Amino acid sequence: MTFSSWIHLITTVLYAAATVAVAAYYIPRARRESDPTRRLEQAARAMKIYDPFCIAVLGVIIMTGAFSLTAYKEALRERFFEAMGVVLLWKLLATFVLIIFGTYMAFGLGNRLVGRVELGEEPDPKWIDSMLTRIQVVAIVSLVLLAAIVWIATAL
Repeated sequence: MTFSSWIHLITTVLYAAATVAVAAYYIPRARRESDPTRRLEQAARAMKIYDPFCIAVLGVIIMTGAFSLTAYKEALRERFFEAMGVVLLWKLLATFVLIIFGTYMAFGLGNRLVGRVELGEEPDPKWIDSMLTRIQVVAIVSLVLLAAIVWIATAL
């Protein structure tokens, strides 16, 4: 295994672990908080760490995956698309959707929670609950997509 492949594997595991932590620990923990202000603060604290970490790790995953793909293309030459074309198409499609979900979770949802706390806005319990639900659903969908990508990668 190359250095790039090891980095790809490690960052994939880190992304999965961080996303599981948000979906299975931080969001349920925030939901248990009865005070809306504290619920918002707890969720925002988790997302303030998760958001930049997630975006950075997803970027590394994309780049190291591209490096590995280039090596395969050089090795297989004209047989590349014959050997990997359809499977690779599905993997890249699933990866594209994962990136959309990951950035939505970070920028579309997480940043809004953090912004509310940093601006000192009055918390709306319904809005907070809606955001927590969306974050948890997007995290679970992202994990399912990641599992599909790993499964597809084993076929390559």
